[in-house]
Amino acid sequence: MRTQPVPPDTLIIAADIGKNVHWFGCYDSRLTELVAPRKVRSHLLGFQEFTAIVDPLLASGRFRSAVLGHEVTGVYHEPWAWQIQEHYRRWLAPDAACPLTYRWLNPLLTKKRQDELSVRPRTTDRTAVYAVAACLADGLGHPAHLCTGGDAHLRELVRTYEQLHRQQRHLARQLSPQIDRLWPGAIADVKQFRAAHPELDPPLPIVRTKALDRDRLATLLLHCPNPHEALDLGPEGLQALLREHVGRAGPKTVQAILTMLRQAPLPPKSVAGFYAQRLQADYQAYADLGTRLAALEAVIAALVATTDARFLDSVPGISPLFAARYLVAIGQAAYYQTAAQIWALAGYDLVTAESGDTKRLGHITKRGSPAFRDTLFQIGYHTASQCPPIGQTFLDARERGLDEVLATIHAAHKANRLCFTLLTERRAYQPVPAAEAEQFRTRWQRFHQKHRRCRPQRIAA
Repeated sequence: MRTQPVPPDTLIIAADIGKNVHWFGCYDSRLTELVAPRKVRSHLLGFQEFTAIVDPLLASGRFRSAVLGHEVTGVYHEPWAWQIQEHYRRWLAPDAACPLTYRWLNPLLTKKRQDELSVRPRTTDRTAVYAVAACLADGLGHPAHLCTGGDAHLRELVRTYEQLHRQQRHLARQLSPQIDRLWPGAIADVKQFRAAHPELDPPLPIVRTKALDRDRLATLLLHCPNPHEALDLGPEGLQALLREHVGRAGPKTVQAILTMLRQAPLPPKSVAGFYAQRLQADYQAYADLGTRLAALEAVIAALVATTDARFLDSVPGISPLFAARYLVAIGQAAYYQTAAQIWALAGYDLVTAESGDTKRLGHITKRGSPAFRDTLFQIGYHTASQCPPIGQTFLDARERGLDEVLATIHAAHKANRLCFTLLTERRAYQPVPAAEAEQFRTRWQRFHQKHRRCRPQRIAA
């Protein structure tokens, strides 16, 4: 984001975008009103009315340059954005008689500027246009860029993926208590239980990790969601069911499931039936979303090779999906001057308070996209074990006493700088020398062996 004010003799064209009606106004570099804010319809006739006022000003010879800008408002700015780039193509060229710069603004910037215009919480369309003009006069915003071809396709695929992923996570939060109510004891974190209760016998769950994605539990929830019916099947019937849908099931597996069910305080048969119906329907929806996500991920992986995300995909530990999510989240690397701006975009920047001789750093601001924060965290987590430069940062943080989460955030910070560099220089990742890679692997193995030895042991009863 630039912070240099526009030069003198600059025409400022500010627009406030809505769904059905747009407002616009024209100003000089001192924000003197040239064309009072007025509203037009958002259709083509409204755009023609807009150009009929703006075009004579551009061609008047009064201005050495011009800047046109508005907020990025979901999808409502896109129809006019296409028209602006097409209609003013010759004015957008650097060698034009009055070169025009087309910029997009973060709505938070214009909101803050509107708050400065009045001590009262009062917002009008006219003040919104003036606030946009004031931001443009200060040089704020970034160059407008509408994705085309593969970039646009990748953006829509990633957005669809993230939307479905949110739906699946919401369903997962609903399924967990339903399973615990109908199948108590079927899911348990044995490792965590032993650490918290070393004096007690550990539980014997059906699944221990990633429960909702395990074939064994999926078969039971989809084809025999009522635990009383599972007990009635007996060892032979339950084994046949698992072998039909999972492909394998030994006597020990079947016996473990039946033992868990016999020890579990199951709900009465009178209520277990309709509990099972809801659980089966919700889990079917969860499984369907998983199938759609897998298909989308395959399409995204094939498309990454045709976009700039291929540079990120070359980093060990960054999958095509995370490369695409990173690129779609930032838009264009040219928008940013430093990787720290991308870090702040995700909301990972720290709250800072300075006064006199004191400077305090607090928690992360979280003023950004939660999905992008998750993407950066996942990139840091996966690259820490596979990319030596990032892994060294992770190990350094752990050896300083930071826990795994904070160390992963440090790794994500390093990975973000690496990704920004690759996109800016438009090149693939260059592997480190073999000796350095071997040194990292040795250090990684020693650290985790030491970490395992330091874990508390279970106390014998």
